[in-house]
Amino acid sequence: MKILEETLVSIEGLNKEKALECEKLLNGKMKPLGSLGVLEKLAIQISGIKGKIEKLNNGCHIIVSGDNGIIEENVSSCPLEYTKIVSEAMVNKIAAIGILCDSLGIDLQLVDVGINGDIERKYKNLYVDKVMNGTKNFKNEPAMSLKECTETIERGIKRIESLKDKYDFFSNGEMGIGNTTTSSGILYALTKKSLDEVVGRGGGLSDEGLKRKKNLIKESIIKYDLFNKSPLEILRTVGGLDIASMVGLYLGCAKYKKPMLIDGFISGIGALVAVKMEPKVKDYLIATHMSQEPGMKIIMEELNLTPFLNMEMRLGEGTGAVLAYPILKSAMEIPLRMKTKDEVYKIFS
Repeated sequence: MKILEETLVSIEGLNKEKALECEKLLNGKMKPLGSLGVLEKLAIQISGIKGKIEKLNNGCHIIVSGDNGIIEENVSSCPLEYTKIVSEAMVNKIAAIGILCDSLGIDLQLVDVGINGDIERKYKNLYVDKVMNGTKNFKNEPAMSLKECTETIERGIKRIESLKDKYDFFSNGEMGIGNTTTSSGILYALTKKSLDEVVGRGGGLSDEGLKRKKNLIKESIIKYDLFNKSPLEILRTVGGLDIASMVGLYLGCAKYKKPMLIDGFISGIGALVAVKMEPKVKDYLIATHMSQEPGMKIIMEELNLTPFLNMEMRLGEGTGAVLAYPILKSAMEIPLRMKTKDEVYKIFS
């Protein structure tokens, strides 16, 4: 708990002076004012995050994988073993996120934060860092103890600490069968929105399965009185190890002044919990794409963020986030390389 508490206290907001400096720099370039839209907004935000107007060299995509005890209630169309199998496919570059990271030249780390079992083969980009082999079934008991949840968050913070000198920015993704149920439960408890708006079909539930999923979430929120509990208590009661780890990644990026790209629904839930714990975390978040999961719209409204990609995606893994890497890098090249009108006239007249 000490690392978490110290991290929350240490987080500062954007460097507003540096953000304003970048804005003024962009306004002086040879272009109509604000004509590069999102690229300019990104450059200003990133300059404020880092406290410097400099190029972005390399980023790292971190996937966290963990199993969820709630899978026992038939809330997913996929079997439990998919978490381990698909995770291994990711590091072998034959799952979507592995292919995208490989094609874009992005370093990928997959962290086992709670798979129920072990990936027996060894890979240089596979890390095992878990406090338990999957969560408990939150229908019957809280998914995690406070200690288990907190330690998982703190390990996420420490992972960013270990990578902060090597990478300029980060993105995250997840793998965990049943995690749209855990995410929907957290979102329902935090926002009290309609279950129809919050809960989606996940990996492709039937009508009957979707109804069962909604009822399970509603009953559990009432059982544990989660409308009246803290974000941390909500997370540990109906959340997952993957979400807890992502909360730590977000807090770590805010602590060490690194941009963190939000991917889809589950990644967005991690961001929302982190912001509920410390509002200044929002300054370090960059929303990339609008997931097709229905709850994503609510998350973006809660965070007051607007994704700039709409790819009709809902896979997770970070597949939407990594597509934004070239955009972020390009955004930071504009204030550094683009010339003013006077400079251009001097060169070419």
